[in-house]
Amino acid sequence: MTTTYYVKAQTNGLYAACSYFKDPQGKDPVTGSRLVIQPTDSACEIAEADGSELALLGAAYKTLGHEAVMTDHNFSAAVSGAVSVSMPTTSTVTKGVVLIFSDRGTVKTLYPSDDPEVTNGEQ
Repeated sequence: MTTTYYVKAQTNGLYAACSYFKDPQGKDPVTGSRLVIQPTDSACEIAEADGSELALLGAAYKTLGHEAVMTDHNFSAAVSGAVSVSMPTTSTVTKGVVLIFSDRGTVKTLYPSDDPEVTNGEQ
């Protein structure tokens, strides 16, 4: 299974300021930037919410507390405005995520997000 959260992003200098929601219309906000999924979910999907100023291109993520190494296993390109962060189903972890956005239409600038966390444990 997969849990889906939605993100609205707008430019904030060289960064993307993000707000997270439980619905695609952006009416049911998540307090903070901790996205909690069920321990049995194998992924957390993060999709563009209606009205997002920036286009979601991808995400880089890493399990917190482990060595900070980038491999092909901790990057996801966006497909139809959504990225999937894989999660284990046999252990509880928290992953730090950097979402990568761009201008809509022609890519002029890449905007990294502030770092939301995805966890398959307690809220």
